[in-house]
Amino acid sequence: MQERMDMPNISGGKEQAAGGGLFGSLDLSRMLKLVLRKLWAMLLVGAILGGCMFLYTKATYVRVYSTTTTLAFTTKNYITITDEEGNVISIKEEVKHYTKNDASRYQFMLKTDDMIEKIAGELGGEYSTNTIRNSVSVSTTNEAGIFIITVTNTNKDLCANAIVVIINEFPEYLQRFDSSLGIEVLIRPSAPYVTNADVATTKGILGFAVGFILVAAVVILIDMLSRTVKNPDDARNKINAKFLGAIPTVEIAQGNMKKKRKPKNGILITDESAVTFNFVESFKAIRTKVENLSADRGSKVFAITSTFEDEGKTTVSANIACALAQKGKSVLLIDCDLRKPAVMNTVGVKDDKQVGMIPIIRGKSSYMDSIKFVKSLGIFVLPTGGVTTKSTEILDSQKVRDVFEQARAEFDFIIVDTPPTHVVSDCLVLGELVDEVIFVSRCDYAKINDINDTLGELYNADIEIAGVVMTMAEDSGSNKYYKRKGYRYRRYYSRYTGGKYGYGSGGYSNGYGSGYGGGYCGFYGDGSGSIYGYGSGGYGYGYGNEGGGEGSGSGYGYGYGYGYGYGNKGRHEEVNKGDEEIMRQIENSAGSVRMQENGMLSDTEKKPKKGETK
Repeated sequence: MQERMDMPNISGGKEQAAGGGLFGSLDLSRMLKLVLRKLWAMLLVGAILGGCMFLYTKATYVRVYSTTTTLAFTTKNYITITDEEGNVISIKEEVKHYTKNDASRYQFMLKTDDMIEKIAGELGGEYSTNTIRNSVSVSTTNEAGIFIITVTNTNKDLCANAIVVIINEFPEYLQRFDSSLGIEVLIRPSAPYVTNADVATTKGILGFAVGFILVAAVVILIDMLSRTVKNPDDARNKINAKFLGAIPTVEIAQGNMKKKRKPKNGILITDESAVTFNFVESFKAIRTKVENLSADRGSKVFAITSTFEDEGKTTVSANIACALAQKGKSVLLIDCDLRKPAVMNTVGVKDDKQVGMIPIIRGKSSYMDSIKFVKSLGIFVLPTGGVTTKSTEILDSQKVRDVFEQARAEFDFIIVDTPPTHVVSDCLVLGELVDEVIFVSRCDYAKINDINDTLGELYNADIEIAGVVMTMAEDSGSNKYYKRKGYRYRRYYSRYTGGKYGYGSGGYSNGYGSGYGGGYCGFYGDGSGSIYGYGSGGYGYGYGNEGGGEGSGSGYGYGYGYGYGYGNKGRHEEVNKGDEEIMRQIENSAGSVRMQENGMLSDTEKKPKKGETK
């Protein structure tokens, strides 16, 4: 295992995470997408609240009737003009209007017991005095001496009859206290009308708007307070590890709807019908960084872990393995999540509990018998072979060390899927067996403090962190561009490769998914599908058709090549006993080829181990 690098400052990320403030990193575009993603909840809550307010308003609505009459209140004064001897010369009549200040006096007079009892008596005692008192009122107008008497009640007949009694009895009642008072009816009362409109619809719309806005505000507030990794910038700035890349969410088209936001778990880059261009390119970019780490530090065993479960670590493990295999590397994918294994289901292979890591530890299976070759992916898989709650003890055994030691000698890369480190300590136990850890963080899932605490546990265990991969991330602008343009690239690429892949190392390689396969290496086979071939030190080709396949090395200088052929009748298939025998024959027959500029001469030399280059 290579020398460890210095541990990053664990507290620095937390300070960054907390130092931004509540509104420090507010992304309006992302907030809008988040709100639109919860549009169904906003509509649902708005509809429920609006419906409740509509029904309540409708159920409690009672019509209120009102009728009015307009009266003019005046007082007459007589002025007598006499001469010096006291003889009356003339008498003048002066009419004076009452002011607004008199309205309170008339209000009081209208609601006195005598007046209310008089009204009640005229109405036949059908209504109580309190009902009548609360129904009548006097108000002023902009004109001096003009007053409006109003009767308001839910009973239409009360309004119609009471206003007539008031017109007939109230002037006479007032003149008992002021004989000079003159009252004239300016506007006679009309039929009672409804004063309160049915606002159930308005209240329903208001309730819908309140519910809609309330849910949106709660969604935004929760997101702002969540302190999770929401975008690649958060991963770069707030997590104490190098950022390797972001994997976009893959959506499923359903019916006539163009897209439905539903992440599809376990999707592989080899499934061209399901993946998007930027999904594949994201893993290719991560593959390049993994290869650089291998070249710079000599790392070949990478463990994949996360803070919690359901963050996509198994999907990342399988796709990194597939991406490396597409580059011509021999890759072993080991499922070390002995509590909840998921690798076999992800790669589409039926799990056999008779072989795998657990049977190897128990002495019921061997290393060679437990490794499966998935033809459609071009990778080797070592399953768990069952489930156990004593995974920590099993992974800490000498037999597990022997498995890793043997795998190191045979494969270019080993990808290890491990349980979430914040939940169980299995990844810490495997620390001395792996070279580096690739940490998976799902977008807007685990809190930043939990992520950094988990990374701190790995650093404290002297485990090298290759970097962080963010899963289920939003597409960036460039990704969206390639998402629109990528179909042209895929058509162009498929046109010249038939949708198959052939790769090599140390030079240039090519693969053909059809045609006839002959044998430069002394072995001849036929099969269906595509080719998994290796070339080293030169220019290598791999061919396959209707069966196994073979590989060869040619070019400048010298080199060797060997290949595996596999088919793709189904999306994924297990290798059967016949295929295993073919693979053994291919390996036994693979040799090195010396190439000259004017011809090709083959010299059989000692066959290297799987995944090694001579």
